[in-house]
Amino acid sequence: MKRLVCLCGLLALVLGGAGGAARPLGAAPTPDFWGMVVRDPGYEWDTNPAYPNAANQAFIDSMLDNLAYAGVQWARFEFHGAWDGSAYGTINLAQADYFVQAAHARGIKVLALLGTDLLRGPQSGVVHFDGGTVSGVIPAGNPDRELSPCPPLPIGCGVNAYQQAWLERAILVAGHYAGRIDAYELFNEENFYFALRDESQGKQDEMNPYYVAQTITKFFRILRTQASPDTTPIIVGGLHPKRSAESGRSDVDYLNALYDSPAFTGYQQANGRWPIDGVAYHPYPAEMVKSDNDFLYLVGPRLDAMIAAIRARDGGARLWVTEVGTRGDPASSADMGRQASFLRQMAQIIAARQPDVGPWFWFKYEDFPAAESWGVVTIPFDGQGRYDPNGAVKLFKPAFAQYRILALDLKLDKQIWLPTVQG
Repeated sequence: MKRLVCLCGLLALVLGGAGGAARPLGAAPTPDFWGMVVRDPGYEWDTNPAYPNAANQAFIDSMLDNLAYAGVQWARFEFHGAWDGSAYGTINLAQADYFVQAAHARGIKVLALLGTDLLRGPQSGVVHFDGGTVSGVIPAGNPDRELSPCPPLPIGCGVNAYQQAWLERAILVAGHYAGRIDAYELFNEENFYFALRDESQGKQDEMNPYYVAQTITKFFRILRTQASPDTTPIIVGGLHPKRSAESGRSDVDYLNALYDSPAFTGYQQANGRWPIDGVAYHPYPAEMVKSDNDFLYLVGPRLDAMIAAIRARDGGARLWVTEVGTRGDPASSADMGRQASFLRQMAQIIAARQPDVGPWFWFKYEDFPAAESWGVVTIPFDGQGRYDPNGAVKLFKPAFAQYRILALDLKLDKQIWLPTVQG
């Protein structure tokens, strides 16, 4: 009842927001359009005394109940390895078991990110992915060069130790969750990767597309050529809108480099299709120029350019927007109103490009500690950044109500008119 009263007030705030002409949303998107980035279930392992050494079911249930109430159809999370002192660490394969089951019970599909954080250990730095070299040409004496003799099948030749470890870990996850994950996203912002930039003291900022394409193709081939192939969709990880300072490549240039790579073209020539089912993108306006809402007009053309690059090669893949969002300070009603307005406008921009684009994922469900207020809800946390163990929500922000209005009405194929909310 408390949540219902709170959300009714939020609906009134959004529908009766500051002045401006009402705008139509247009045609209803496809049924799997509405996604959200959630708190990774691996972070909610052994965080509640009621569930020792297990998934925190209370937190996960609270989060998923709120997602279902908001009309979310897809939830995106990342798998994480664990540091144990070994070269690449280990992984708790059961970290998302309860989350996946509970999400499906509520009709929510699951997009799982398999990124560089699958590996955690002294050899897991991303600089080792393409040999720690800016050009990708690896000297003979470099320990990160191509392995000889080749790793055993199904991985085979042409990879270094980092790639072998990553593929082995990704294959373990895919085997454990076979038939339970609805799509996999491979790597994250690899064309402008902040962790790599920091590791290399600014010398590198993109994971070399030659090695990215090679790794993705091997993973795709391994899953699809088994006796009982896993046909879970595989998506190229979310490309960043920034241009690489290392190579000068734009987001479209990087995508073209993947398609032009020997791994991708070789697979396409041999199999009559590309080794991916989609391409993910993160069209943050602030990364394109400067501050969020004022530059939303840049997003549509960038989406169109990405769609055109895909369609020039691939008639089957869709563009997925697996992250986009803006902060909304929970202490400022004006800033939260601006966040809700941004959400509505972004949904309109993306929906207008159906069926080439979709699903899209708002970043994200919960505010981070330390004033990183990207979420549509605020969950109390202590001085160490630990959230309320039961996931109790302190504040449903106007963006939550805005999301629910859009998702539920569009899912029912209705037209809805909303006022412009001005921060």
